[in-house]
Amino acid sequence: MTYEEAKRIRGRMLLIIPGMILAIIGDYCMGLEPADSYAISGMISSGWLTIGDLRIAVSNIGGMIGTALYTVAALAFLRYLQYKLSECSGKWDKIFLKTYMAGLVWGVMVFMYFHLACGTLIHNFNVIYDAAGGNTELAVRMWNRSYSVQFVTFWVSFVVLGITSTGGWIAVVLKGALPLKKAWALAAPLIIACIGFLLEWLLPLPFNGLSSGFESFGWIVMFLGGRKAIRNDFSAGNPERK
Repeated sequence: MTYEEAKRIRGRMLLIIPGMILAIIGDYCMGLEPADSYAISGMISSGWLTIGDLRIAVSNIGGMIGTALYTVAALAFLRYLQYKLSECSGKWDKIFLKTYMAGLVWGVMVFMYFHLACGTLIHNFNVIYDAAGGNTELAVRMWNRSYSVQFVTFWVSFVVLGITSTGGWIAVVLKGALPLKKAWALAAPLIIACIGFLLEWLLPLPFNGLSSGFESFGWIVMFLGGRKAIRNDFSAGNPERK
């Protein structure tokens, strides 16, 4: 891989920024709720009833365009990771790199699905609640039926993405498979999401849902770490690596 090719890869990876900004907008369209919101049943929040159709539509559109931009950035990053894989000699280095690469590909598959699924679950409850004449018990029972057909795919997709992307990133950084300081392991999306939850718990905010966009922001931070790894591998003074 040459310096010029690495430079092109780093440039395409910047598309993660507008892509995830759109995803973050979508996250907050779905996630922001009044401060006095409460759990009606399970994951159903009373705050869902304040989320209008337009917010769900904006979230879906943002998720669609954001996924397209993420795909371009991820494919570029994968080109560099394939190069790093060819350089690896250690068994676990290869396993962790392959796991992380699988997570990036899995993201291409499921980012759009997550936005549609989350938005649809909220929208379905609001529509059902209206159709049930405000009967909360009946609305919950009907919503649970619509949720049951998505339960397995929704949570399996989420868990697999978390293990392969967050777990894979932490592993390749700590193992030294990428030329980064070990502190970069904290740039994993789910770790950034946990920071959001912590801030939401600590800060006396007039609304709920501050943490909604932190996981998407974590992808920006992680890809910036990836760009730094490429810069560390390739520089004007080291223009070509075989």
